[in-house]
Amino acid sequence: MTPTAQSQLRPLLAASVKMFYRSLDTVWFAAVSPFILLAVLALVRRLHFGLAHGGSISFFTFTAIGFAAFIAAHFNQDGMLGSASGDRAQGVLKRIAVTPISPHAFIAAQVLTRLAVAVVQTVAFLAAAIALGATIHYSPELIWIVPLTAIAVLTGTGFGFAIAGAAKSPEAANQINIAIFTPVFLLAGVQYPLQGLPGALPEVAEYLVPFAAPVQAFREAVAGHLGGDFPRLILISLGWLALALTLAVRNYRLVERDA
Repeated sequence: MTPTAQSQLRPLLAASVKMFYRSLDTVWFAAVSPFILLAVLALVRRLHFGLAHGGSISFFTFTAIGFAAFIAAHFNQDGMLGSASGDRAQGVLKRIAVTPISPHAFIAAQVLTRLAVAVVQTVAFLAAAIALGATIHYSPELIWIVPLTAIAVLTGTGFGFAIAGAAKSPEAANQINIAIFTPVFLLAGVQYPLQGLPGALPEVAEYLVPFAAPVQAFREAVAGHLGGDFPRLILISLGWLALALTLAVRNYRLVERDA
């Protein structure tokens, strides 16, 4: 980012925050809907998953941690895709490009606003899960949920921009996003253990499925286990982040794609 863009970032960030919270439906969606989902999950009290090393974990605890790791990234990806594809269709960035305002600073302000909201949302979601009975291991390793949330959210942001740039309309972008990431949700170990997948899928899913590695790393951090697979999961997560950002830079331009 150029020095000019950096100097513009602070006022644009303040404006982005105001725009984000000016829309009551956006605030409602971001702040309330995850907790409605959490309340529904809390109704399932009698189901438990067996653990590989013995013992069991309640469905609610397993799922609440998985959603805490994933849901902010998922909502952020959907929201960023809608915003990015809408800006592209309306020529917003094309008009900004001929003004003194840096399009990069404009985009960065939106991304940072959503990232801050996502981190707060994840912490609040996890706190609410604990209040509803989820079993969490309290240790200094819990601080890792912040960078892991940031990695997942930025990965989702990258994919959102990549899809918005590849699609010819906001409607097409939304359909592509749903088609691609519905299977991702089911295969990332968010709601069900990866060990329930057949054959070699449990071993390869963390490499081949976006968000599977950060979700598993998030679980390790919540459990206080930073040894073993944790460094590998972090590296895989960073690899997916790099891929998502690369696709975003390649696909998302400052002018509309010709029909």
